[in-house]
Amino acid sequence: MKITKHIEEIKEPKSIDEDDEKMVNAIQQCLEDESCLPLIKEEIKLKIQCKRVISGEEELIVEHQRPVKYLLTEEEVFKRNRRKEQNRRSAVRTRTRQKARIAELEKVQEVNSLEDDQRSLHQTIDTLRTELQMLDGMLQIHKCSNVKSNSACRSARSLLPTGNKLVIVGGN
Repeated sequence: MKITKHIEEIKEPKSIDEDDEKMVNAIQQCLEDESCLPLIKEEIKLKIQCKRVISGEEELIVEHQRPVKYLLTEEEVFKRNRRKEQNRRSAVRTRTRQKARIAELEKVQEVNSLEDDQRSLHQTIDTLRTELQMLDGMLQIHKCSNVKSNSACRSARSLLPTGNKLVIVGGN
């Protein structure tokens, strides 16, 4: 008997119109809010109501009121704007520190790279100086072997490489 009463309520055009109206309102709210959440909520409410009616339970009356948009006072607006400005300044400081840190790291990497290049160039210079001393010595020996009575070549000369200078031992 209870079930038939609820089924009759469902068949009544008045209740269907109310449900349709709720769905139309939910669709309008979806369009305004650019969200399908109100429509989903209304659909779930209707499904729950139908299950309750079919199982013989009472219909729940649930009204969802749209939240009232609260207007901020001047003080609240001032505080919000001040907070936003502080956040902006803080973000700028953080970005500046981060850029400085990155620049410092890049500078350290560049310095290390330049120091490595400098060490490599000093090794090349040392190798070239040693080679120059050896070639200069070979040239002197070659000159002395081709000239028979040159006073500069009379005595045997030893060419000793020492550091960056060529030292000639022996002579006039």
